[in-house]
Formats: sequence, structure tokens, C-alpha cells
Amino acid sequence: MNQEKSLLAYFFSCVFIFSLVWMYPSWNNTGPNATLSWDVMGYYTYLPAGLIYKDLTETKFKKDIQKKYNVSGLEHASFLHEESGHQVMKYPMGMAVAYLPWFLGGHVVATFSAYPADGFSLPYHAGIAFGCLIYAFIGLWFFRKILLRFFDDGVAAVTLLLIAIGTNYLNYSAFDMAMPHNFLFTLYAILIWTTIRWYDHPSFRKSIVIGVCIGWAALARPTEILSVLIPILWGLSDWESVRERFYFWKKHFGKLVVTAGIVAGIGAMQLVYWKLAAGHFLVYSYEDQGFSWNGIHLKDCFISYRKGWLLYTPMMVFSILGLFFYWRKNKTFTFSEKNFLAVFVFFIINTFVIFSWDIWWYGGGFGQRAMIPSYALLGLPLAAFLEYFYKNNNRFTKILFTFPITLAIVFFLWLNLFQTWQAHAPNGGFETENMTKAYYWKIFGKTNVNPEWRIYLDTDEEFSGKPKIKKRIYYNDFEQVTDSINFDTSFVSSGKQALRLSQKVQHSPLFSTSFSNDANAEWIRATANFYCKSKEWNYWQMTQFVIYLEQNGKAIKSKMIRVHRLLKDNEWRRISLDIKIPKGQKFDKVVVKFWNAGGTKKIWIDDLECVVIRE
Repeated sequence: MNQEKSLLAYFFSCVFIFSLVWMYPSWNNTGPNATLSWDVMGYYTYLPAGLIYKDLTETKFKKDIQKKYNVSGLEHASFLHEESGHQVMKYPMGMAVAYLPWFLGGHVVATFSAYPADGFSLPYHAGIAFGCLIYAFIGLWFFRKILLRFFDDGVAAVTLLLIAIGTNYLNYSAFDMAMPHNFLFTLYAILIWTTIRWYDHPSFRKSIVIGVCIGWAALARPTEILSVLIPILWGLSDWESVRERFYFWKKHFGKLVVTAGIVAGIGAMQLVYWKLAAGHFLVYSYEDQGFSWNGIHLKDCFISYRKGWLLYTPMMVFSILGLFFYWRKNKTFTFSEKNFLAVFVFFIINTFVIFSWDIWWYGGGFGQRAMIPSYALLGLPLAAFLEYFYKNNNRFTKILFTFPITLAIVFFLWLNLFQTWQAHAPNGGFETENMTKAYYWKIFGKTNVNPEWRIYLDTDEEFSGKPKIKKRIYYNDFEQVTDSINFDTSFVSSGKQALRLSQKVQHSPLFSTSFSNDANAEWIRATANFYCKSKEWNYWQMTQFVIYLEQNGKAIKSKMIRVHRLLKDNEWRRISLDIKIPKGQKFDKVVVKFWNAGGTKKIWIDDLECVVIRE
């Protein structure tokens, strides 16, 4: 069979991904943008802890490494298990096993070079990055083989390109390649391909591979145990196929036992670690994080601006629509190849589980990253969608649908490439964790983002016109206050003292003024000067600048911004916060306050002013 197009698509995808890795080398970065940072650091820490420092239960090395490299995520890699008094790794060890050969390579390079052989110097970052890049190439190769089993070369080629370059798989193979999702995609692709071949010709070797894929995936992320549904449901289509399946399994029962034994053996690695570290075979290491099974997060996970899967990876809309066409195509498959049930059931259950996690946005990163492993399976309905609309001989269908679908595909490709660039360019401005509708459209299509636009991550209101009326209703230079707890003279923008917040003093007094809208104002703007010696980077602990409108002591509307988004170290900055006056709703007081949000860093505030504005 001619496979030139899909082979060309494969090599183009690999070269494109490699070129991005080479142009934006994450191993040269430090802090939160380094290869080993945040969640990756949590998965990785098993290796230096066990193989270099021989310290899996105390992790005393973390303090020195943190001081030396200022790494991100190391402090959260483990937690104190109160009963045992030991440090226990938060994340499962599956990815540490995946990193192991590349860690050893980096260790050899560091040992015989000028780099410290401490597990955290440059050779380790580079080794993990290139190793995970190799995993991506392997995954795409097996993905291509799966597509060619059911579709012609042209459809397989286009589908591979759309998944590799037109979805957030690109981000997790070229930029955040050390996160689990790229590796899990590869495991899924190998699992699917081996499942197909096992049902063609069962063997103990294939049974071992299937067991390794399922067990390793679950060891990397426990919810990936759902991958067992793929070999169980593959080939089932009706009750007759279920009956035949039991006879088939009975005939090859020994091979099934081998698969189950491999899965159990791999899972036992984690249980043994927990027993050694915490004294129990089962430890819930995610502490207060869990699931809500009532579907409360489904809408946000699919379409929200914060992290909607189909908003940031709209190409997968065609995969969902393609489920119908893949169901129709399944009717043409041979008895053992019918797999629509496996694809559909896995998609429904896996998506529900992923979207039930209470941290449903899964931290930073591009789009719904937890969906990426399933693309190895969802590529099949995507291919069926493309096949129907591009291979269909119906003239009406081609005229009515082919052109708009092509335009949509081109747009989705551009959007994925552009937003991936925005997420990693120095001034791209893309917000990976707390995107809002207002900020999304403010930066949409922009190649140069104004840092001041980041206030739209907290508020969707800003007066941008030219005011016809601007009347001051409140001013406070904090010179008349003698409260030494809230005010000091260390840093001022004018006068002799300023308001100060710190770890000890979290809340400012309330600053309020009565209000009567005699000027028929449409907006109220609060403005103040801010200064910090050291900027707070933790989103949750950024100082909040709050304004709200009260009627008879009850707040009827409020707005807030996190001022550290706009601050630089050792620099005074005047920052404004706008609130639109609600039509037809009365209020008698305007209140402003400042809150340090649990932060530990000091901030100084001076010259607070409130004005009313009308366009």
C-alpha cells in the first residue's frame, strides 16, 4: 500500500517539533520555564532523591538545591506525612521511570564535565528534554500505523498533521515535553496498535506490551488505568460479539493473566514506595485535592475562557462530530476490527473523569492537557470526519461543506500555532492558568501585548474613552494618620508616610466616601500609587486593590485587580481601577480597600484618589 503521504506528514511533524525545541530550548531556562519545574519537578524528584542523595524519606537536599538554582516546584514535590514523620512524594513515580534513562545520560555527562553531578544542573534538564522529544517521535510513528490500518494514506497524513500541529499536543511535545501527556500519548498509541495486533494473532509478547502500557500509564497518572477499557472493548459491537469474546479470552486465558500480572506488578512499585516512606501501602498523596462527580465542571472544561478544551483546541470539534461518521464506517470493518464502542465508551468515561477533578484547569499550561493521551484514540473519528467530507463523491456535500470546513481547519491550525507562540514568547502575553474573556479578546491576534492589559485577568471593566466630566469625590495622602501598624515612612510617593501591608498586616482600613450621583456619572475610578521591593509572583498571594459600591451597608457591586501584575521591583507605579455604575441601582457609599491575600512580601500604597467619570 502506498504510504508516502503519511510518511512525509510524519517526518514533517517531527522536524517541525524539533525545530521549535531547538529555537526555544527549555533546558536553558530557569525558574518556572525550565524543563524541570513545577509538576515535572514533582515527578522527577524520585530520581535524584533515590539515586544521588539516597534520601527518599527526608529530602534534606531540597533546601540547598532551592538556594543554588532557585528552581520552581521542588518545595511542593513532597509533603510531610504526619503519622510517619517522613516526606512523601506527592506525584506517582511513573514519569520518574520514563525519565530514568535520560537522567542517567545526564548524570554521566555531568560527572565527566564541569557541571555539578547533583541532579539539577544543565545536563539533566537537557537529557530529560531530548528524551521526551524521542518519546514524541515514537508516539507519532505508532499513531500513523493505527491510522493506516483503517484509512488510506492521504487521510492518515492529514489526520496526523492536524493532531501533531493543530492541537495542544504540539505544546506538550515541543515546549512542555517533559510533562506526562506527551509520554502518555505514546503509551496509548503503542497500546492501541498492540491491541489491534493481539486480536489478529494473540501472543505472550504482545500481552506483555499491553500490560506494560496500561500499568506504566497508571503509574504515571492513576486515572489512566481507564486505558484498560481499550483492549477490553476493542472489537465489541453487539451481544454476539460479547459472547464470542468470552470464548476467545477463555482460549487465551494464560495471556490475559500475564497482562494482569504485569499491570499489578508495575502498580506494586508505587505501593512499595508508600509502605517504605509512610508505613502504609495506600497513601492519598494529593491531600485536599479530589473529584466532584456531579458534573459541575463539565461546561467550564469544554468551553470556558479559563481552560475550555474546545476553545483552545477547537480542532477536536471535528473529532467529536466525527464519532457519527466513524460509527457508520465501523459497519464496513471486519468482525474483530469493529472498535467504535471502545472509542466512544472510553471517550465518555475518560472525559467525565478528567473533567471531574476539582482542579479542573490542571494548573498552568496550554489548554486541557489531560485530554492529550486520548488523542491517539480520538484521531480515528477525526479521520472519519475528514474522509467523509473530502472523499465523498456527493457533489452537493462537497459544494456545501468542503470549503467552509477547509477554512475552519486552516483557522484552527493558525489559532493553535499562534496561541502556542503567545504562550511562550517573551511578550506573547498568553495567560496559561487564569485566562478571562476580557483578557482573551484583548490579546487575541496580538503579537505585542501591553503588560498593563493584565488587569483584564481580574476585571472586565475599564473606562477607555475621553471623559466629559471628571470630579474628585475622595482623596487620602495618608499624612494625617498616626497608626504605626498600617503606616510607616520607609517608602513614600509624596509627603512623609504611606500605607504598608505585610505578612503581619494583611488588611488595610476601609476607605469610604458617601455618594450622590448629582453629576450623572457613569464610572467611578479609584487610583493609588504602589511600591514593592520584591514583586510577588504567586498569583494567589498578589495584593488586591478592591472597590465596591454599598447601599445601606450592603455591597451591590465590586471589582478587584491584583496590583503585582503591573509592578516592578523598587519602582513606584500609579494604578487605576474602574467600576461601571450599574444603571437603575442606587448606592450611597463608595468603599476602597487593600488586601495582601496571605502574601509575605511588603507593599506600600500612597495617594489614594476616587473620581467620578462621564463620557
